[in-house]
Amino acid sequence: MKRILAILCAIALATLVFAGCTKVDPDPIDAPPSDNQPAELQLIVPGTLTVGTEIGYPPFEMFADDGVTPIGLDVDLAQAIGEILGLNVVFQNTDFEGILDGLAINKYDVVMSAVTITPERGQKVDFSNPYIENWQAVVIRKGDTPITAPEELNGKNVAYQKATTSTMFLNKLRETGVVDCKVNEFEKVMDCFGDLRNKRVDCVLCDSVVADDYVANEPDLFEITWVQSFADGDEPELFGIAVKKGNADLLAAVNGALAQLKANGKYDEICLDWGLDKSRVD
Repeated sequence: MKRILAILCAIALATLVFAGCTKVDPDPIDAPPSDNQPAELQLIVPGTLTVGTEIGYPPFEMFADDGVTPIGLDVDLAQAIGEILGLNVVFQNTDFEGILDGLAINKYDVVMSAVTITPERGQKVDFSNPYIENWQAVVIRKGDTPITAPEELNGKNVAYQKATTSTMFLNKLRETGVVDCKVNEFEKVMDCFGDLRNKRVDCVLCDSVVADDYVANEPDLFEITWVQSFADGDEPELFGIAVKKGNADLLAAVNGALAQLKANGKYDEICLDWGLDKSRVD
């Protein structure tokens, strides 16, 4: 129930604050500081790990009931990494489109925002070892005609978040002539589900880990009718932590902390807390 209220609050806040707005929040959101001494790392602020994230992507990052405190799997994982490294952690809220570009101009030290590791993205940033497995999925309103294959998106009114792997997946279908559909591109995935809820679109194409969360919290309204799989001849997407290209020491520190969290059980605990225990990467 606590998570449901947090997510409903996040949706309401996003509608009021973020809808139609692409402004980057200039004020980082602080997490409690660590008492440990920080390692010698190339950081924007010594002793502080500044994390770029798009708050509004449950269950990875959203606002708590107070409207200012970030919560979610990425938030908990960042704080756990910071604790191991002896670093204070602050969160810099930004739009997902262009979020990786912020690393090059030192807006933040790392990006933790459910970012899929791809060869194209790997040309501009360095990625940590993966921490979440993900597939593409289709969500419809419960009771509507099921969409059971990508080809069945043909003729549909499809919502998706821009600059994501859902965009890449749908663009490939359209460019190859597999699908001819009406596209509805949104800045935030919450707006995609808002339009589905209000019957303005037929379906949402999104990450399976996000689809699972929405369906778990609103099972009488949404249902997943297709999930990408090995049976389609595809491989799962893997989420990683992005670091500025060439910052090898920080990348090694993040990977070391991630390995320690997996070894001591904290990573499993965080995944379980957010309903993502089946999406863990060992």
